[in-house]
Amino acid sequence: MFGRALILTVAAGALIGWLLPAGGNPAPEAAQAEAAARPGRSAAAPPASMAPSSQDGYGGHEIVIERKADGHFYADAMVNGQLVRFLVDTGATKVALTSKDARHIGLQFSPGEFDVVAKGASGDVRGKLVTIDRIALGHVEATRVPGAIIDDGLDISLLGQSFLSRIGSVRIVDDRMTLR
Repeated sequence: MFGRALILTVAAGALIGWLLPAGGNPAPEAAQAEAAARPGRSAAAPPASMAPSSQDGYGGHEIVIERKADGHFYADAMVNGQLVRFLVDTGATKVALTSKDARHIGLQFSPGEFDVVAKGASGDVRGKLVTIDRIALGHVEATRVPGAIIDDGLDISLLGQSFLSRIGSVRIVDDRMTLR
């Protein structure tokens, strides 16, 4: 059990390293967004902590995500009309989908299409670059979002900068991430 967790942590770290901008340093909060074991998936609506509020100048909406006990921020987003659970990773350049989530949202691919898309600390990272038609998180919606389907070593999909950069601001204070 410990060995598997260690391997998954190293693989996730390698993937996050690949997703960082070349030569860039992650924001301090990105260090907190290393991949973690995925909690149970829920098909329910996004949590109440993501409800719109009227405290900002962006159409009266903000999304507040509370930090979970494992130190990470998770968000449920609609991707191509299907609910997907993400780890919010401000240091990741792209949205990275697990193979399971990619199938769930209707992306067509086969493992034979996977190629080396990066090199990480644990070796080659295999995957397929894709364009995601639509991602909606609360009131924020983006179309034609660059992403990647990752072959192995990713337990949860990552919501990276190819989506987050379309939000007015992402702010972390204490145990709250606010998206406006």
